[in-house]
Amino acid sequence: MTTNRRRVLLGMPGYGKQTAAAGRSLWLASRDNENVIREYTSGSLLACNFNQLWCRALNMVHAGERLDYFAMLHDDIGAEDYWLDKLINELEANRLDVLGVAVPIKDTRGMTSIAIHHPGDNWEVECRLTMRDIFELPETFTGADLGGVDLLLNTGCWVAKWSQEWCKQVHFEINDRIVFDRPQNRYRPQVESEDWFFSRQLNDLGLKIGCTRKVQVKHQGEMEYLNTHPWGSEAFDHESPMRERNISPVPNAFPCDIEGWLTPDEGAELSRLAAGKRVLEIGSYCGLSTVMLGRTAEHVTACDYFDGRGTPQPQNTLPAFTRNIERHGLSDKVVICNPDEPFPLPEYDLVFIDANHDYEPVKADIEKALSVLAPDGLIAFHDFKHPSHPGVEQAARECGEVLSVTDTLAVVRPAGILMET
Repeated sequence: MTTNRRRVLLGMPGYGKQTAAAGRSLWLASRDNENVIREYTSGSLLACNFNQLWCRALNMVHAGERLDYFAMLHDDIGAEDYWLDKLINELEANRLDVLGVAVPIKDTRGMTSIAIHHPGDNWEVECRLTMRDIFELPETFTGADLGGVDLLLNTGCWVAKWSQEWCKQVHFEINDRIVFDRPQNRYRPQVESEDWFFSRQLNDLGLKIGCTRKVQVKHQGEMEYLNTHPWGSEAFDHESPMRERNISPVPNAFPCDIEGWLTPDEGAELSRLAAGKRVLEIGSYCGLSTVMLGRTAEHVTACDYFDGRGTPQPQNTLPAFTRNIERHGLSDKVVICNPDEPFPLPEYDLVFIDANHDYEPVKADIEKALSVLAPDGLIAFHDFKHPSHPGVEQAARECGEVLSVTDTLAVVRPAGILMET
């Protein structure tokens, strides 16, 4: 579906400081310029600007004009050319009533104002999503992808399918108050922003709302804040109640907060390989791969000296490893093993090797793996085809048939005999 013959009111609220990128995006929003009505409002009262634009749409329909969609773009946000066409197509493809674009706020943390509603409390949210969270979700997602929550959008770039039934029942409002924080023993301000106020009304009306990163935008401040890739100094919203309870806002999200060199795609492949299996991991570091394996495995033996040998900064990694395993609820299925001791299980379905990457040590780890590997078991190698670690690929290819490679994660079916030393 395209926006041809679809009438859209595109509103741009601002403070009279429209950026060049936003101006271009206002006029190159659609290939069907004839059916896009553009309105710009400027003033210091933000919610009033929004309501003026909304009233413009209401009055158009009240006067008998046809309106199919209402869209909004802030005057400091530049979007890709013909973004409105793409956004409407995505809204219709997902059968949504309202679809917003994931836009980062203007600081270096990579935070957005896309949030999860805190049930029963309009003054708090469960958490805001970071750009790293956003890229753990489908390109276009709803509250269902976050575990069945009420999603709160931001208003920087969005579109709504116009319907008088619900459009006459909503408005924009900013609410402020001062509360006494007893744990902190001090007064502090609270605010319910206009975008979260609006989103809560949408959720209360039972509308289908979603968020997407398919439309590329840049939020213009002292620098350009992009939504084209995961970035930012914070992997998650540290201030949120969910993080205080050690809950990730994104179910089965890649644990970016655990130190390590595994990529999200490699982690997903490890989880797939480990499903329902007994896994031996040779080289665990701080537990990043252990968590990805443990999420689906029946059992994981984490074999490591936990002293950081072979890494840029050797150190005692056991406290961090233990904390990460406990935080992800995997203590009941992960067992630690010293590399100089016998393995706790007589047989494993999958072995993941990610220890010393030189040829001879990898070859020795393969011998250990083959001594306990089930007849139909597989061995996975990290840093396969890594330019700094040619020994991994050499030893892995000598081990058997390479079945697949994901980034630098190779899956091998062993030839079935112990390698000669």
